Amino acid sequence: MDNEKLTLEEFHKKIGAQAHNGIWNVLDNNEPSETELEEALEMAYTSRYHWKKAGTLTNDVRAVYMISRVYSHWNRGERALEYAYLMLNLAKKAEKSDDENWASFDMPFVYEALAKAHAAAGNRDECDKYVKMSQELIDALADKQDKDICQGELDKVKCP
Repeated sequence: MDNEKLTLEEFHKKIGAQAHNGIWNVLDNNEPSETELEEALEMAYTSRYHWKKAGTLTNDVRAVYMISRVYSHWNRGERALEYAYLMLNLAKKAEKSDDENWASFDMPFVYEALAKAHAAAGNRDECDKYVKMSQELIDALADKQDKDICQGELDKVKCP
């Protein structure tokens, strides 16, 4: 048994990060089961809860990103859009804040999630719009690894 002693803040950060990172396996699966999607959604909400307790606005943006992404992957467009627009509003605040966690790759991911949400909702024009917005920001990224990761996620968008 692990006898690791954590402060409450450390605990929230640890669980927030673990829940967030655990979702990627489902998002990388082209045909996840209903159970996997349910668990991914529970992890996304869990991540957001814990990051709201001990994280920054940027952590909240990233947590809401995951909620929207799971709904998109599940083809629940209305819910995906609800969280995608919440994420966009939070991202605009985070981008203007002094949050040291905000990174140049965050906004391309925001637009990528918006594109996926619109794809899930069947909105081709909006999907195309956000793909282009994300691509412009990805093209401007200086860090090759960030660029490759963002591009990999954007390349998965299939506008209807």
